[in-house]
Amino acid sequence: MRRFETIRAKFIVLLASVIVVMLGTNMLWQHYASEQSTERELLDQARALSSNMDAVWTFMTRNQDLINYDSAGNYEFKGLQCSIAGRSIGALFSRVTDYSTSYVALSPRNDYDYPDEFEASGLNAFAQNAQANECYGYDEIDGHSYFRYLRRMNMEETCLDCHGEPAGELDMTGYPREGLHEGDLYGAISLAIPVDAYQQASRTSMMQTIALSALMILACMAVIWLALSRLVTRPIDRVRKGMERFEKGNLDTRLVLEDTTREMKLLTRGFNSMADELQESHESLEMKVEERTSRLSEANEELAAQQAKLEEANGRLADESQYKSDFLAMMSHELKTPLAASMAFSRILKERQGEPSDEDAQLWAELEANNRSLLALIESILQMARIEAGKETLNLELIDLVDVLGPLQATIEPLASDKGIVLEWDIADDMPLLFADGEKLRRVFENLTSNALKFTESGGRIAVRCQSLAAQSAIEFRITDTGIGISAADAARIFEKFTQADGSISRSYGGSGLGLAMCKELVEMHGGTIAVESEPGAGSTFTVRIPANLQPPVEKGE
Repeated sequence: MRRFETIRAKFIVLLASVIVVMLGTNMLWQHYASEQSTERELLDQARALSSNMDAVWTFMTRNQDLINYDSAGNYEFKGLQCSIAGRSIGALFSRVTDYSTSYVALSPRNDYDYPDEFEASGLNAFAQNAQANECYGYDEIDGHSYFRYLRRMNMEETCLDCHGEPAGELDMTGYPREGLHEGDLYGAISLAIPVDAYQQASRTSMMQTIALSALMILACMAVIWLALSRLVTRPIDRVRKGMERFEKGNLDTRLVLEDTTREMKLLTRGFNSMADELQESHESLEMKVEERTSRLSEANEELAAQQAKLEEANGRLADESQYKSDFLAMMSHELKTPLAASMAFSRILKERQGEPSDEDAQLWAELEANNRSLLALIESILQMARIEAGKETLNLELIDLVDVLGPLQATIEPLASDKGIVLEWDIADDMPLLFADGEKLRRVFENLTSNALKFTESGGRIAVRCQSLAAQSAIEFRITDTGIGISAADAARIFEKFTQADGSISRSYGGSGLGLAMCKELVEMHGGTIAVESEPGAGSTFTVRIPANLQPPVEKGE
């Protein structure tokens, strides 16, 4: 099959197809022209024969008186009428040739005058069209092909003695008259010319033409095949083999210019030029690859060294972070114990002193406030250390947020009242029970409300709202104040450890910057989110969302 996929085979098949179509068209045209020529020749013969037969008929008709009257003028019918003479001459002609001639009539007087199917059809056509004088076509008789021809015969004046008026009266031959008039259709001259010889000659000529055409096609194909092999396929095959060697890595492969066509020479030069450029590009590319490989090796070595330094630095940072966490936890724990003792001793001293003066009462109040602030700071540091160390876990239990927020409300309201701040507290009635760490959520809510009290001046307003977001399966805690607000740049980093909006805040309001960082860690431990919306001078809104579909803890042994 691959042989027929080559240019040479495709070109030969295409050319042969074109030649076959052209020769086939020519043979069909020749066959058609031959049939037309044969038909014209047969028609000319038939017309000539029918004219001769018609002349015999006319001669006999016009000389009946000479035949039937003697020299004395006596009439004696000799029985040699025109039909008998014409039929006899036709029979004699048919004996010496293979032609068939006869006279047929619309009203036959004997068996010889009866028309066959073709003749009856022709007579019917003459009867329907008075202008039609002849009818011809091809017909089969006894298994042989014939050219059939009919020539119209009209009634003449000399024939009215036998075929004219009155109709039914017997004429001189003993046959009843037909009652015809001059010019009426009487019958026709019928000729049948065999065409087997013509058809055989046509077939022979056609076969000779086909055989000669086939020889011409084969000769042309052979010449074209050899020419294509030498001028096209062989040079292309050399180019193909050269390309295969080139693909296998033989970049020094070049084609040799031979005495061939101009196109193949151009193709050979183009291949050699391409090969030169590719070889040069390959050599240049190899040099670049070697150079870049060397650079890459150096870069990899440098990267490996930097990675080792980075791993070493990361190790030191991890150790320092762990040391920091351990140190903070240890120091916070160590500070918490003496602080608790100091708070206990202060309470004992206050009780022993009895009723303090106003100045002493103010001092005792500030001492207790500072102790509580220091204790809260130590607690925050301890919790952040536990979170960073991965030791802080959630104690999930089924809780009601009303129980968490109720005590917080009781603590915050008097503080807000003392500072002259309006406090709005709105807890939705449809709050569901949920699994969460109540103590950690209390610390989050307490830190946020404490910050709101701290940064809101007297005469301000704080709104605390808690609602269920059923569509999101979450609980939302939102606290809005009219405090000092936070800039957009500071809002992006206030949840970082030891960070406040700016240095003046810590100086004016105090604080360590751990509260919001701790809130973020505790909320995210629940799988929730915390966000802030604020504008300097217009207050802030902190929003906490806690999933309401946390799964309860699985107890051991279940």
